[in-house]
Amino acid sequence: MFEPIRGGTRGGQAEFKWSDVSADKDRENYLGHSINAPTGRWQKNKDIHWYSRDMGQDEEARLEEIRKIKEAEAEALAAALYVFYPFLS
Repeated sequence: MFEPIRGGTRGGQAEFKWSDVSADKDRENYLGHSINAPTGRWQKNKDIHWYSRDMGQDEEARLEEIRKIKEAEAEALAAALYVFYPFLS
């Protein structure tokens, strides 16, 4: 009536590797194949996981760069409109 539990995993999940997917002829059928199993010249030496990287370390530098760009844009607009802003000089 009771049978012993089978070992291993069903569906071969233990043997799954994304490197095997990139070599498979039907790789387009795998969900996430373009990110997890990149193939082709356009993906070579590219950071395809850029959106999930931690950006907290460069936050201050990014904010400083944005501030400088906005200041330069305000100066250019003031020069184009012949408007003098004392806080820009």
